[in-house]
Amino acid sequence: MEPLNKFFNLLKIDIRKRMLTGLLLIIPIYVTFFVVKFLFTFIGGTLSPLIKKIFLLCGAELPRTSIDEFIITFIGLIFTFASLYFIGIFAANVIGKSIINYFENLLTKTPGISTIYSSAKQIVHLISLPGKQAFKRVVILDFPREGTKSIGFVTGGAIKENGNDTYISVFVPTTPNPTTGFLIYIKENSVTDTNLSVEEACKTLFSGGMLTPKHFTVLFKTSSHATPSENNNAS
Repeated sequence: MEPLNKFFNLLKIDIRKRMLTGLLLIIPIYVTFFVVKFLFTFIGGTLSPLIKKIFLLCGAELPRTSIDEFIITFIGLIFTFASLYFIGIFAANVIGKSIINYFENLLTKTPGISTIYSSAKQIVHLISLPGKQAFKRVVILDFPREGTKSIGFVTGGAIKENGNDTYISVFVPTTPNPTTGFLIYIKENSVTDTNLSVEEACKTLFSGGMLTPKHFTVLFKTSSHATPSENNNAS
């Protein structure tokens, strides 16, 4: 009886292990499929109503099956990318820039809309920046309390408090969604540089620390990152 129980225990462990392996394999595929499907439907569906009207004007019938809807969405996807391409060409010439500047000025001067438009434009501009410009350095600092270390991104230049202490702006992201977090101003000598790239730091945050690179080390600050007061003290 005991060998039989041992056999079933090993079988349960093996089944659990195989199911977990399959789950870990399927989840990334499912998430990728879901995101691609959402983007395909969202982007392609933007011009779908217009394409249906064009079909009606040409005397064609509206889609009746899911395959017809897929074709309409696919055509809408192609038209959307083509439209973005030609908008980019239009925005690059003098006439296009003048028209865009006119409408931007109109939007920025409209009460209510100006705040939304300016905020959206700043967010898009931040996202479109190359990693080295958007986030200058990956650092480690004491947050949310002393003795607890968090990953932070140095985002901007230094500021002075009453002309004395120099502070730097650091974005401390949350996990597993690093698009939200805390903006703090902290002394330069209170943060420590790391050898992580921005992409490696984001992977670490997305995974909750499970994908932390093996070469992750904390580095001493170089003289190029030292504040003027530190340089004076060193001399």
